Amino acid sequence: MDKYLLEQIGLSRGEIEVYSILLKIGEASASEIARHTKIARPNVYDYLNKLKEKGLLSFVNKSNKINYFPASPQKILDYLEEKESLIKQELPNLLKIYNQEKKKNVVELWEGVEGYRNLMNDIIKTAKDFVGWGASDKVKESVPDYIIERYLKERESKKIRARLLFAEPESVLKTPMSEFKAISKEFVSPTTTIVYGDRVAVMIYTPVPLIIIIKSPSLAKSYKNYFELLWKMAKKK
Repeated sequence: MDKYLLEQIGLSRGEIEVYSILLKIGEASASEIARHTKIARPNVYDYLNKLKEKGLLSFVNKSNKINYFPASPQKILDYLEEKESLIKQELPNLLKIYNQEKKKNVVELWEGVEGYRNLMNDIIKTAKDFVGWGASDKVKESVPDYIIERYLKERESKKIRARLLFAEPESVLKTPMSEFKAISKEFVSPTTTIVYGDRVAVMIYTPVPLIIIIKSPSLAKSYKNYFELLWKMAKKK
């Protein structure tokens, strides 16, 4: 079961755990699900109700005991089609509101794993080579390996290359799609900055990581020029 896929359609981690265990064992009571998933029983009931609302499970009352069993994964497609239909209905209204907005926000703040995932998806969506400095593999401390691996595979598929600067002895997330150069320790920073398309992203490695996205063609161009200067001075690794 690809849990990343289930996250992408909007299931929470708890819902994914409950649905996955039901797929594995077939039919179970709330107590059995709690035992298998190590999730507190009150929370199990909450996840079960949400899965029922999404049409992803059913239940049967046997001798005053309620057992739950999973709907076929085919139901996931039905659920997605329903969501797509609702989005298509509402999209014209959303576009109308968006087009009426006079002042566009140019700065976004994202947090934690979801922030990193949003950034990775944005890089893939932009589909342009990018540059950056302060390169580090610290992202692995906050993001599951399967998300990073998927991102790197998508980058390779779309041939999105990167030139990145890092300060020794920092370690980096190596990939055939990235070229690295080392810069002086005086440039060591608790942040990583990358420039892609018309955007500048700054990753701040606080206990709950922060990602600041600035959408500005002029700022992106300025940062890119600064990068090119550093790139000429750096040592190839």
